[in-house]
Amino acid sequence: MPIARTKAELIQAMEAEHKCLTDALAALTGADFQRPGACHHWSCKDILAHLTAWKQMFLAWYAAGLRGENPRTPAADLNWTQTPALNARIYEQWKDVPLDAVRREFDDAYAQLLALARQLPESHLFRKQLYPWMRTWPLARWIAANTSSHYRWARVRIKRWAKTKPSSIDGS
Repeated sequence: MPIARTKAELIQAMEAEHKCLTDALAALTGADFQRPGACHHWSCKDILAHLTAWKQMFLAWYAAGLRGENPRTPAADLNWTQTPALNARIYEQWKDVPLDAVRREFDDAYAQLLALARQLPESHLFRKQLYPWMRTWPLARWIAANTSSHYRWARVRIKRWAKTKPSSIDGS
């Protein structure tokens, strides 16, 4: 999907990719969500937790920007070349969270980002350097990176993994 150039395109991409991801998830059993291997050693639940954590981080950065703060991204002690370490940290923080709680947090964070995209004027969404932490990306790119683009990444991995998982016919 190309980079959104309008508010309508941003929202359409968010909604479409969210639906595609939730459709892919609907095909999974409860046990499937817990089985590792969907993305390296991560389960589908771990992928949802990863998506959720990144959305929550973005929402925190945005809130900090509204308060006039300049949060260090992606984390106070890490830079962008260290995202694998951040992703490992996210995994450790969420690995024992029950699936139903992860799904609630995932749904809540998505609803917050969708509401934000809907409420902001187009000029606000596409203005570069709105807040110092955004660097050269407009807010719409940050939102897409934490929703539609990230959902597409997750969906591809989950669907690819689902094709290789043992079927119930095989006795699994």
